Amino acid sequence: MYQTFNIFPTTVYVGEMEDHSKHKEDFYKVYSKYDYAPVIHKNGYEYHTTTSENFGNPLIHLDEKLESLFSDIVYHTQKYVYDVLEYKKIFDFIITKTWLSRARKSTDETKWHGHAPSHASFIYYLNTPPNSHTLNFLTPHNSNSLFAGNNTSDYKHGIETFNEVNSSTFFLEPKEGTVVIFPSTIRHRTSSTNSNFEGERLAIVGDIVLVYNDEILDYSQGYINPKHWKIYSS
Repeated sequence: MYQTFNIFPTTVYVGEMEDHSKHKEDFYKVYSKYDYAPVIHKNGYEYHTTTSENFGNPLIHLDEKLESLFSDIVYHTQKYVYDVLEYKKIFDFIITKTWLSRARKSTDETKWHGHAPSHASFIYYLNTPPNSHTLNFLTPHNSNSLFAGNNTSDYKHGIETFNEVNSSTFFLEPKEGTVVIFPSTIRHRTSSTNSNFEGERLAIVGDIVLVYNDEILDYSQGYINPKHWKIYSS
């Protein structure tokens, strides 16, 4: 007889957007405002991009016609923070920036990256054709690895079946109408699983910062409310 304890997990939240049909319809009415070219020439260089973060409009959340959409995303983020992670209900949730992530062919992948210094990040899948790219996560420290913290070595040394206990990566198959929320520090990417992918996989991606409610001024960690900030321009 024995016991095991899976301590220090990384928790990823997947929620169903109840008003997805309406949100999708609302977004496609304004899609042209946030569309972007897949190949961009800038400063003498050619850039190929699957996101609009650097080359489009990173302020989709300010669109008044999408207020309901982003309110629902914040609702799910609050469920993640308060109900799953069980933080105290003392925070305001600030969406700092939002952009599009899009794939139109199997090679439209993103590389490993993170979204620090934000606190939570989200991906809302507006459209996911069959064989859409998976969302992959990478652990910053594979605590259960017995061979130099490297799953490549583990594989060579005898892991028979990879699972959430012994893997250094984890992937989710995107589902239209869902929002995925995770700590901004965790590294992730999109990855093609089928060369026959056709259509357009489209998602809204964004970052959220948690700040203390206006009346809270006695915490040494975290951000006090921006109402009390003073900005100096450079």
